[in-house]
Amino acid sequence: MENRDQKLLKAIVEIYTQTAKPVGSSVLAESKKFDVSPATIRNAMYALEQQGYIMQPHTSAGRIPTVLGYRFYLDNLLSVKEPTDKEQDELRIAYKKDIRDLAKLLVEKTNLATIVGFAANDMYFTGLFNLFSQPEFEDYKMVLSMSQVVDSLEKAIADVYDNISEPQVLLGQDNPFSEHCSVAITPLPGREILAILGPVRMDYNRVLGLLEQTVKIIK
Repeated sequence: MENRDQKLLKAIVEIYTQTAKPVGSSVLAESKKFDVSPATIRNAMYALEQQGYIMQPHTSAGRIPTVLGYRFYLDNLLSVKEPTDKEQDELRIAYKKDIRDLAKLLVEKTNLATIVGFAANDMYFTGLFNLFSQPEFEDYKMVLSMSQVVDSLEKAIADVYDNISEPQVLLGQDNPFSEHCSVAITPLPGREILAILGPVRMDYNRVLGLLEQTVKIIK
């Protein structure tokens, strides 16, 4: 992918992450990130759509990233955001109390759901209310889909428990929780796993930064 197209995809992913609204060429032009005309941006967006990196969710809408677009972003364009010194201290203090307190803090910091797997069939999860408060779940079908995810959390944890050896993001068909959501997951010492579950429109820079810092603290 050419540098200009990478920059365009990065902007679409990050604007959509912030707004939860399809991104149009006018929004990208107004962002001042590109010194080209809206027409040029539209042509570049069309090319990205033809390659499968973005899609139009409905007629007369802007574009949103596809799973392929998110995967390219994660593999090539990610800029993991390190937590602030204050947040690092908060993580340390929470972990000294209990891993469950740490999970609750991660819920507070991400506004997503957090799962701790102690064994293949033993887990703790919190933050599901936050998860369902995301704009995606204004869609009744998405609520039903995520309700099924909640009902099958134990099976999903069992499926990944012995297969997670490094921090990673599972999405689309690679995500045993659901192809309609995303999970950032990492192994922890003591054969535990820690996962942050949210919509595919997740702030991966922020979430992975918090996960990486959590691993450092626990080690």
